[in-house]
Amino acid sequence: MREGGDIGDGVTALAATLRERQQEEAEARARQEAALKGSKHRLQDARRASRHKKKPAEELLGYLEYTALQPHQIRDVAAYRPRSYNLDRQIADLIGHLFVRYPVPGFLYQACIDARKREGAAPEDPFGYMHDLYRDWFVTLAQGGSFPRAVKGVMTAKEAFEFLSSGDPNRLVHENVWLAKMKVAGVPRGLHGLLLERILALHYFDDPGGRLADLIRFYARCHAEMGRRTLLEVTDFLAWKLGNDRAFSLKGRTAGSVVKLANEWHLLIQKARLGANVEWDGFDRPYWSLRDGRLLWEVVELRNNQELMNEGRKQKHCVYSYVDWCAAGRCSIFSLRLWGLTVAGVDEAGNPAWGKSDERARVTVEVTADRSIAQVRGPLNRPATPEERAVLGQWAGANGFIFRSLRW
Repeated sequence: MREGGDIGDGVTALAATLRERQQEEAEARARQEAALKGSKHRLQDARRASRHKKKPAEELLGYLEYTALQPHQIRDVAAYRPRSYNLDRQIADLIGHLFVRYPVPGFLYQACIDARKREGAAPEDPFGYMHDLYRDWFVTLAQGGSFPRAVKGVMTAKEAFEFLSSGDPNRLVHENVWLAKMKVAGVPRGLHGLLLERILALHYFDDPGGRLADLIRFYARCHAEMGRRTLLEVTDFLAWKLGNDRAFSLKGRTAGSVVKLANEWHLLIQKARLGANVEWDGFDRPYWSLRDGRLLWEVVELRNNQELMNEGRKQKHCVYSYVDWCAAGRCSIFSLRLWGLTVAGVDEAGNPAWGKSDERARVTVEVTADRSIAQVRGPLNRPATPEERAVLGQWAGANGFIFRSLRW
């Protein structure tokens, strides 16, 4: 018995030693992490202190395109006194001190800064080589020249007014030119961001052939004839077409003709991709069903390109064109289906076992990334019936989805 007790004591002692060693190692790691964390914080503090201190004017000049601007200088560098500790503010104040008599939109200050010497400055400008022109605009405004005359051939007088009065300080200069053109043409404000991000921001405003001017006129004239989804599909098509087909123009085209071209293009894209399997996670909601006597409602999430193609063929609508959107996480597609039930046998307890027989109805549901139900459509794009709407309401409530102003 004593031998067993000795062994037990030895195991206990060994376990205690291991626990002590593990505790010591944990304490050592904690000290190392604390030291590293402290070092990291000290480095960050040093960088922050370097950034948030008042710099002499001579040092700030290094951030400017000073050689190009110097002929327009109206005040002495030595007279400048920084008022802010923020580096961006100091640079802007120095530009204002040296060159500005009259107000200039903040986004035009970008043209005065040498972006190669700045960290965290304005976003990279794909047309930075045009900053010489932008600096001319800046100086014209800053020193009381005629801006409409300076931008003649680029903007009309109305567009120049919009450019100056309602430009977006977070946009690049060429993007604000496009914004001004869209506002004057009558493109709805809700489409400005979409057209900039998908098409216009990728192009300079010289617009050879006037194809982008035709694009803006098309949206101003035809936007009301297209629903939200159609607008997005048409925009995807036009973004590709204008970037890849130099002969393509919107001049004289109607909304109907462009929608037809867009649908044909989306169909070709999806047919080309059916050879490969495209899958996405979607919302990955659990199976949901609702029993109503001898009827069964169920909702299925479609999570690959083949399922979307089958749904589109069954319903005779264009849900197959949603593949890119679903794969990118911008929306997800669900299918609400109504089945008849029939007795398929008996279970172990002797009760009737019900099985699905024939499909009675089906509607396709689009849910956007923010969990909003954006569109509900039956075969041939028919609206949902009151009964289908009621069932969808129960399903949405169970899954945290919300209805918004949508196309039933």
